[in-house]
Amino acid sequence: MTKFLNGTITANEEKLLEKFDASLIIKNEDRVFKSDDHKKQLGKKLLHKIDSKQNKKSKKSWLKVAAAIAVIINLGVVAYFGLNAGNKIPETVSQIVETTDWGKRKDFVLSDGTEIKLNSGSTISFPEKFIGNTREVTLIGEAFFNVAKNPDKPFIIKSGDVCTTVLGTSFNINAYPKSDDISVTVATGKVQIGAKNSLVYLLPNEQGVFHKKLDSISKKDVDITGLLNWQKGILKFDDITLKEALVHLEKWYGVTFVISNEQRLECHISASFDNETLSNVLESISYVKNGLSFQPLKNNQILIKGNCIDKN
Repeated sequence: MTKFLNGTITANEEKLLEKFDASLIIKNEDRVFKSDDHKKQLGKKLLHKIDSKQNKKSKKSWLKVAAAIAVIINLGVVAYFGLNAGNKIPETVSQIVETTDWGKRKDFVLSDGTEIKLNSGSTISFPEKFIGNTREVTLIGEAFFNVAKNPDKPFIIKSGDVCTTVLGTSFNINAYPKSDDISVTVATGKVQIGAKNSLVYLLPNEQGVFHKKLDSISKKDVDITGLLNWQKGILKFDDITLKEALVHLEKWYGVTFVISNEQRLECHISASFDNETLSNVLESISYVKNGLSFQPLKNNQILIKGNCIDKN
C-alpha cells in the first residue's frame, strides 16, 4: 500500500495487490452491491475517483488514505471486471456420454428437443444443456438426428474429420472408426458438411461421403428409405455376398461368426427381416442356401458349417 501511494509499486506488485483485494470483495459481493446495475454505476464513479486521487495530495493521515484507497481499489477492480466481463464466473456444464453395445440401439432427446437414435456399437457425447452460440456434439458410429430448429444456434456434429452443421433438419451419419468412409444422408432440410478443405451442401435424398484415404467429399442422390431402415428394426440385404451379410449380422445382433480359412462364402443374398430374432434369420438363410448351417458356441460365437457358392 505504501508503494501504491508513493508511486513506486511495480507492475507485478500492483497485480498482486489487485488480486488480493478483489478476492476479498468478491467473497462479500452480495453485501456490497444491491444489483448488477448498482455495481456498474458505482464502478464507473470509483474508477474515475481512483484516477483523480492519484493526481492529488491528501492531507488525511496515511491510515485513512490507505483504507479509503483500499476500498476504492477493491470496488474498482471488481467493477472493472464487471464492466468488461459481466463479473460472472463461466458456467460449467456436465458432459454426457451415451454408448450402445453391438446388437443394441437407443433413443433419447437432448435438452434443446433434438431427437437422436443411436445405432449399435456407437458413442455420442453432448453437454447436459447447450450454452453459447452453438450446439455441439461428438459422434463415433452411426446415429439419426432430428434436430430441433433454432436459427440462432447451429447444431454441429463432429465425427472424425467431418463436421456437419445444421439449423433444424433430419439426417443420418455413419462414422464408424474402422470404415474407410464417413457418410451423411439427409432426410429433410439442408445440411452442410465440411472436412479439411472440402465443403458440401446436401438436400433431401442426397448423401455426402468423406473418403478418408483421399481426403475428399463426394455427393450423390440416394434412396433415403433403404438407408434408414435400421431405425425401424428392419435389416435388409440387397444382393450382397453372404460374407458381407455376416458383418452386418454381427453388428446388428452383437455376435461373432467363426469361419474357417477354407470356407467359401461367396454366394449372394437378398432378404429383408423386420425385427426378427437372430435364430429366425439364420434359419431363413440355411433354408435358402442349401448345405449351410449354423451352430451356437459360447461367448456369443456362432460356428458356420458348409460352403456357399452361387451357381452359374
